[in-house]
Amino acid sequence: MKRQNVVELAHSLLQEVITPQMTIVDATCGHGYDTLFLAKHVFHVHAFDIQEAAILSSKNLTIDFDNITYHHASHELITDLIDDYDGVIFNLGYLPQSDKKLTTTYETTIKTLNKLYKRQKGFVLIVAYPGHIEGLKEAVAIQSFLDKLHIKYRVIRLDRITKKQAPFIFYYEN
Repeated sequence: MKRQNVVELAHSLLQEVITPQMTIVDATCGHGYDTLFLAKHVFHVHAFDIQEAAILSSKNLTIDFDNITYHHASHELITDLIDDYDGVIFNLGYLPQSDKKLTTTYETTIKTLNKLYKRQKGFVLIVAYPGHIEGLKEAVAIQSFLDKLHIKYRVIRLDRITKKQAPFIFYYEN
């Protein structure tokens, strides 16, 4: 297996499940690297972020693509704003090269996951970062949420056993 960072590994996993006909939600678009990856491979991308700087950064990176709709909004609003999608990805934590105090929180992430679960549409891929306190809380809360899913769900966790604070991936689908 080629050595990859966690985002590259997430993209490799996504390449196994996405098709050119899909609409995918990037719940935390950040600087736009996941949004760009998706825009190259799927029919449409809905990109969410609460930080205007993140939306602008992502738009600059993806300027050549017309298959992206940006939402300057919390990922909690995904199910309120979008009816049809095939999967949702999260790259949690804080915006790199930005204020590390502005971070995703376990409360909003779990609220969003509960809403997505009720819709039971497609897959969810989450990159979690337990190396900072809020990220650790988030990872623990997500693990607890996933532990309670019905057995019909395929739930995967990819992480480095030898490096406890390393980012890792949660993936589930029904």
